[in-house]
Amino acid sequence: MRSKNIILQSLIESFISIWRKKSLFALLFILQIIFFAVFSLINYHYSAKIIPSSQAIYEYLGRQDLDEASAADKILQQKSILGDDPLLISRNFNEIVKNFRIYAAYAFVLLVIFLSVAWALSNKFIGKHSKFKEIFFRNFMILLSYLGLIFLFFFSLINISIIQLTTEASKLYSKYLVFLAVSLILTYFMGVSLSLAGRTELKNIVQKTLLVGIKKAHYILAVYFINALLFGISAFLFYYSIEGNVFTLMIAVLLLVFSFVFGRILMINVTEKLED
Repeated sequence: MRSKNIILQSLIESFISIWRKKSLFALLFILQIIFFAVFSLINYHYSAKIIPSSQAIYEYLGRQDLDEASAADKILQQKSILGDDPLLISRNFNEIVKNFRIYAAYAFVLLVIFLSVAWALSNKFIGKHSKFKEIFFRNFMILLSYLGLIFLFFFSLINISIIQLTTEASKLYSKYLVFLAVSLILTYFMGVSLSLAGRTELKNIVQKTLLVGIKKAHYILAVYFINALLFGISAFLFYYSIEGNVFTLMIAVLLLVFSFVFGRILMINVTEKLED
């Protein structure tokens, strides 16, 4: 019952805060739109570089006869079963990996800077917290720690050759599953840490994060569920409106942006009550 009361009270207070601080909420809303726009540009730029390399590999392999009879015949003739230019595959694969690393590096920098600002403003939105610069610095250090671990793990996984990809596929698959599990756990605690940063010193962040994140996990999971539900509804509307009603598409985009902004505000409101 208390869990329900805390979540419900936090939801009501979050909507009241939005109504009372329209200008600051509008700033958070615009900031989120700018983030999506910049991220989309980065995504488009590097997709345009990665896709041609992928297509080159696909088209080259499509021109080869890779059935057992043809492969055996080429082996007998001491020819490569991958055609006249097998190095084309490795060249394009290396190009894909290189561009993906650069893309990931830009994404990391963008996430650290944007989330540091967004969570600092969200903490100030709730009020009665430290100065913006102090919260920003705490957020920056928190994000460097969490996202740094996630991206370092990810970079270690993509630091492979085409030979490793083909010969160690099952081993790599298990590593990706571990990466996914670790990333989800780190992301879960990262949200808790960022919501505590407005009123908690860096030296106490780890202790309080573990206390709230583990001992009071049911509250935090409830917040994540609400945020996921909002995101799911907006994503569903967006998907079914891409080639349909323009008005519905705009509503879906606005709801998508709202789900991220509101999600941060709600998380901060809930964690504030969990500390009391």
